Amino acid sequence: MRNKDPDSLSFLEAKALLNWIFKSASNSDDLGGIIKDLIVGLGAEYGSKNDYIISQGGIVFNQSRVEINFIRSIEDFNQSIKDTGIYNGGFYYRGHSQVNYRLTPSVMRNSSWREHECDMYNELMIQCPQDFEKIKTHLDVLVHMQHYGLPTRLLDITRNPLVALYFACEQDTGSYGEIIAFKVERNNIKYPNSDTISLLASLPLFSNEDQTRFSKYASDPKIDKQEFNRKIDRLLHEVKSEKPAFRDEVKKEDLLNCFVVLSPKANNRIIKQDGAFILCGLAEDNSQALNTLRYMDSSSKTLVYIVDNKAEILEQLQRFSINKASLFPEIDDVADYIKKKY
Repeated sequence: MRNKDPDSLSFLEAKALLNWIFKSASNSDDLGGIIKDLIVGLGAEYGSKNDYIISQGGIVFNQSRVEINFIRSIEDFNQSIKDTGIYNGGFYYRGHSQVNYRLTPSVMRNSSWREHECDMYNELMIQCPQDFEKIKTHLDVLVHMQHYGLPTRLLDITRNPLVALYFACEQDTGSYGEIIAFKVERNNIKYPNSDTISLLASLPLFSNEDQTRFSKYASDPKIDKQEFNRKIDRLLHEVKSEKPAFRDEVKKEDLLNCFVVLSPKANNRIIKQDGAFILCGLAEDNSQALNTLRYMDSSSKTLVYIVDNKAEILEQLQRFSINKASLFPEIDDVADYIKKKY
């Protein structure tokens, strides 16, 4: 890595490098010096160094682009979403236990899972055929697989902010969690019968090589819409197997985008979690498309909710019957076995 261009580092490589740098600090003075150097470096590369500040807990952020809210109780969270107005219609939430978590669907968090998405999809169908006998659509198959823990291109979200708060607290109680708020206009929410959703939900049936080719066609400005639809005819044929009336009029950008989709309340977990999904396409970095869905305030700052005091918050949520038993009514070991295999 010594001769590698820093701009070419992957997310995991950069994370590992920063972790090593911070661990090299022998005392608080050394750590403070490292953070100051980091701020100067960020300012030199991405803007004024005065934009970068250190919040409580040592979190470095760009104050011109981000507003940080620390949550230590249900009351804190309730007051914060009331003050910022993110409790009205059109808001969805997601909580995760690590503040440095990269926003991306599970199948894209591991290069081997992404490469073998089609293999995992087909193997679960083969090993558990009885679980899919009554499922008719590609989206419902993905939701069922997600339900039992197989990595998919779906990202779980919820309309209940307290459910998101639970997921931000459930693991890694010694570290900060995060809650993400998504603002989605009504006309941008897709229903299960959407042609766009049928298209993206069909992608796991194709090999990594096929998906790479589809993505290349969608990204090529020299290919017009008509030629693009001819080049992805196999994908269109798969959608037509589910929807015979589907028309070959796919927009190139749709194949690379991410969409909020409402799923039928077909299982207890979705019902109890008041769940919905974001379905991701073939963009090389879906986190960029997903971040465009994050809520920004009137000054175009992204609102970030950092969760501390997790153990106490979990006790508070327990009083509202929000706990693992109420949110996870069942588990399937086969999906977990296949996930670990790859």
